[in-house]
Amino acid sequence: MSVGRTARTAALIGAPLLLIGVLAWPMLFTNGDFNEDWAHHLWFMWNQSLALRDNYHPTLFLNATYSVFYPEYAFYGGTLYVLGGALSLLLGNAPIETYVLIYLLGFAAAYGGWYWMARAAGLGAWWAHVPGVVFITSAYYLTLIYARGDLPEFIGVSMMPLLIASGLSVLRADRLRAWPALALAASSIVFCGSHSLTLIWGSTLIALVGLAAACCVPDARRWLTRRGLLRVASVVIPAFLVSAWFLLPTLVYQSHTQVGVEYSYWRFTLRATMNLVSANNLFALSRVTATPGNEFVLSLPLLAMAWSLIGILICWFGGLRGAWVRLLLICAAAATLMIVVMTHAGLILALPKPYAILQFAYRLESYVILAVSGAVLVCLVAIRSGTPRIRSWRWMLAPILIVALAGAVQQTGAYPHGQSRQAVIRSPFKSEFTERILTDYTDGSLPHFVDRGKPVEVIFPAAAIHDNHISKVVHLRPGELVYTNIGGGPELVHVGGAKIVGVDPADNDVLEIGPSARASAASANHRPTEVITLSTASGPPLVLGRVLSLVGVISLIALFVALLIRRRAAHPREGAAGNPG
Repeated sequence: MSVGRTARTAALIGAPLLLIGVLAWPMLFTNGDFNEDWAHHLWFMWNQSLALRDNYHPTLFLNATYSVFYPEYAFYGGTLYVLGGALSLLLGNAPIETYVLIYLLGFAAAYGGWYWMARAAGLGAWWAHVPGVVFITSAYYLTLIYARGDLPEFIGVSMMPLLIASGLSVLRADRLRAWPALALAASSIVFCGSHSLTLIWGSTLIALVGLAAACCVPDARRWLTRRGLLRVASVVIPAFLVSAWFLLPTLVYQSHTQVGVEYSYWRFTLRATMNLVSANNLFALSRVTATPGNEFVLSLPLLAMAWSLIGILICWFGGLRGAWVRLLLICAAAATLMIVVMTHAGLILALPKPYAILQFAYRLESYVILAVSGAVLVCLVAIRSGTPRIRSWRWMLAPILIVALAGAVQQTGAYPHGQSRQAVIRSPFKSEFTERILTDYTDGSLPHFVDRGKPVEVIFPAAAIHDNHISKVVHLRPGELVYTNIGGGPELVHVGGAKIVGVDPADNDVLEIGPSARASAASANHRPTEVITLSTASGPPLVLGRVLSLVGVISLIALFVALLIRRRAAHPREGAAGNPG
């Protein structure tokens, strides 16, 4: 390889790495967190790693001083936390380093997915970087990290470009190949196992754009062969099943949680925060914060949007009418649709409940950015077939990218740094923020009890729980009501010696002692003795979810073993025929 070619390759690889390093420098070179949720997800991932270390299998529950058997992982980011926890253990119990690494991998997946799509579409090595730069330097993408700190949503959104790129590669290939299949399996597992709202909205957007392309672009319809669709399904379906251990309980039990029951509250929250997606905040050239005291930067990539829209006019008046121009129109329509939906609460609330429980309309900005980045990619491909004058339009992206890079650097440098990261993982059971966050997934369908005098309390120490099991001896009469620190409902937590009959004002469970209490002494003045046990429930959704996850894992292993065997058969080791003698 010549020196010039080596330098060019190094530059092609080094440029995106440098860009990601610049955007991630506050995580890499500072020791503080950035907001409460950023610290929350670090703590959640660390606790899952402790469960994996102690029990050799993931848990549905988070055990804290304020609430034990709280079903955090049954409803939010289960597979992502398991993967992060396992990686932390593999790296020598390094939760903080692993947490930052996961963010870096999210950057790489998003950027790499766009680069893969651009190269597959025929763009040159340098032009193929443009869509990824537009995507990862966008204001809301960085807001997800440094202002919102929502790791599951950030990772879910970051997986979408890689998921689309690898899916298209598998769909269009003549046969299933190992590396595209591996990329599709990995991105599908993480996308499906990170953030349920992103899974619902993101998969819907992909389906709508794919359907529009199939209807309007004849070349796209030729990709949709039965064999190609079967190849994609053979990877995506098992990858989806990997997360069934928590997605199936989520599907069945979500309507009983506080989040599901308080639907009217989230409708109110959505309307109350619509000012954040006002025109002043979305259509601002500078990266201004949404409101005073609020660090959310929600300005859209207006210059890239304007470049794409003008590109449509240039293609149209330049006589370009091919498949890429149609795809460009579809991307522009998708971006417009998402902006309209995002800025109208009535449209969101008119959708089915899984979509309408969005909580905050600004979450939809991720899909606007996806559509805009797609429009930039398609426009670059479309104008390649035009005249030299039309092709010169792509150079107008240079100042746009410079502005995007400068704005991204300014935005990342403006966020304050909070407490030490080591302080977040100081204790697995007691944290200054857990008392006020462990309520979303308590059982909201149970009766609420109001304090009358001093209630009897039974507190289960979080440190005494091993492999999702704990027992406690109490001296209480049959039928007596006690307040506890149990956070999970009867569908997820099995209680022996008592039953869950409601929740207290702190949303923890209220137990009624069962009728099997044994007398501890002959005197009737002494209360009988009962042993209360807590463990994971064994309802059909929990058992079936685990079985389906196991089926998904085994199916993927079998698939890749088959691919490896086929590859070895197609390329046998050389040497047998050439050995002397």
